[in-house]
Order: sequence, then C-alpha cells, then structure tokens
Amino acid sequence: MFKVGHTTMKRYAFACLLAGAGSAHAQTTGVTLYGIADMGFVHESGAADGSRNKLTSGMMSGSRLGFRGQENLGSGLSAFFALEAGILMDTGMSGQGGTLFGRQALVGLGTPYGRLTLGRQYTTLAVAQAELDPFSTGMAGTSANLISAGGRGGSNRFDNAVKYNSPSLHGLELEASYAPGETTNGGQNDQYGAALGYVRGPLRGKIAYANAKDANGPGKDAKETFLGIRYDFGPVIGYLNYVVSRGAIVPGTPNYKSQDILVGAVVPIGQGRLILSYINKNDRSADNFDAQQYAIGYVYSLSRRTSLYTSYAYIDNKASNTSPTGFYRVWNANDIGNMTAGNRAFSVGINHQF
Repeated sequence: MFKVGHTTMKRYAFACLLAGAGSAHAQTTGVTLYGIADMGFVHESGAADGSRNKLTSGMMSGSRLGFRGQENLGSGLSAFFALEAGILMDTGMSGQGGTLFGRQALVGLGTPYGRLTLGRQYTTLAVAQAELDPFSTGMAGTSANLISAGGRGGSNRFDNAVKYNSPSLHGLELEASYAPGETTNGGQNDQYGAALGYVRGPLRGKIAYANAKDANGPGKDAKETFLGIRYDFGPVIGYLNYVVSRGAIVPGTPNYKSQDILVGAVVPIGQGRLILSYINKNDRSADNFDAQQYAIGYVYSLSRRTSLYTSYAYIDNKASNTSPTGFYRVWNANDIGNMTAGNRAFSVGINHQF
C-alpha cells in the first residue's frame, strides 16, 4: 500500500519491489509519504551588528519531506525504514547543510524484545530534551538556545549510529546508542548515549547521558547528563529539567562546566496552548558565562494538521554580548547555529503537517 497524505492507492508492483520480487515470505509492506511545511516571520535584535527581519523556514518544527515504511515479517518481527529530508521553505534548498536526507536516514528491525535501528538518527539525549521541553525544542523559546543536545558540536543528530529501544516494562523504557568515529585510532570521535524513561499516567520522566569523545580536542570529551520531568496537573502541564554539562556544546559555545535548570508550563486555552519557559544557566568555569532565558509562546490550532504560532524569547547574558564564548543567542527549530542571531527574537508563523 502506498500512502500519499491521507489517500491510499494499491501499488502492487511498488510493494513487490520493496519487499523483494518473488519472495514467498514477504508480507504486506506499507510506505507513507509525509512532511511538514513551516514558514514565518522573525525579528531578531541584540546582535553586535544590529537587528534584522527575516522570513524563515521551520521555526516551530523543521520543514521536511519524508518516506517511511514497514514490513511485517511474522513471529512478532518487522522491518522498517525512514528517509527524511530537511527543506528550507524560504529558498527551496535542502536543510542540514545541504544533506539530502539530513534529518533521518535509518533502517531497523522490530522484535518483541525491542527495536534496533541503524543510520543517521537523533541522539539519545536530544530525544529526551525534545520530549521534556515545553517548546519541544522549537520556536524562539527552544531550550537548545542554552542547553546542548548532546551530539558532537551541539548537534541533535549523529551519523553512523546504532540505537536500541526496549519495550515498555511497567512504564520503564530503555534507550542506548553508539556511533563509531570511524577513525584508525580506536575510539576516537566515538559517541555514546543512554537513557532511562518512565511513563505512568500523568507523569513522564527521563534521565539521559551523552558522551562525545574528543569533541573539544584529543582526549577532551563532551559529557552531559540530563534529567527531565513532565507532569499533567489537568489545567496545566508542568516541566522541570536539570542538566549538568562538562564540555557539551551549545553550537559555538562549549559548556566546560555548567549546570542548567529549566522550569516551564503549557496551559491549554481554547483551541490553543500558552507556553512558558525559564532557563537559568550557571556557568561554573572560571569564565563565569552565566545566562538566563525568558520565553513565551502561543500555538492556535486551526485544524488537526494546521497551526498558527507566535513566540518571544530574551536571553540575559551576564558576559559581554561581544564575547564569542559568552554570547548565547535566540534561535528556533531551524536556525540553530546561526551565529549572527541576537539575544532577542519575536516570531509568528504557520505550521502545516501532511
């Protein structure tokens, strides 16, 4: 079966091609085309060279076009894949530095004992961060402005990755990952990740760890430990994150020794939701590059698949704004790593899922 949006058409020849033509063991194969088109306006200020206005793609969540599929192999086994390309809606170019399937490119096997995936994937810590950030690492209030995603260079993805996800056991879920550096010097540039999550009723919590070997030079690893909790009180959903970094990188800014605390909330209002977040970065290194972020946002659902959104964030940098290491910037889901951004940003946009 081949799905395009919500329309399903029988494509037997295509299914046979995917499953292996002539295979007596092939079961039903489903392939889905999906994506997100996200576009809006952002006003940035506080940069050393002044303010700017931009039309930007993917502020709430990165614009993308993807393909995913699954084949039932019987006896509780299944094979699946995902190919996901980032798209810059403002220019039509590819995201993630021009990589064709820069968002995800993986193949995996599902079993009664868990899932094993191989390829370009999200880091284990980045998954925990997105789940437990009230902004879901999007819009101007993304926690990624001050808190690293745990990957090399602050990236929320890693190449050459092997990842295992356990089935839920009384609400407990385990994730472990490894990405070899693929160098002749054994272990150099390797990346490791592990997470233990718990879901029970209104409570979701997760502790995650990341280690990017040699991320700050030979023998200088980037390590990060993340603890996050989300609790649905009914009228409001509360969030609390505590993060310890030792060399983990917010793009352009290594956190050689810092502790971060996030407190946030999501408040349903009519057909939308109000989002609030506060982050305190306590830099415990000799440089003492402390920072605080204040953020507010609102998402209004026009339908199940289309939303309007707006957000504002301000970062109070305790170090000089001209310092290349002390100036934290306000980004969004797509502009992470844009070193020309300032410490304030207002955005408004539309997000459509298909």
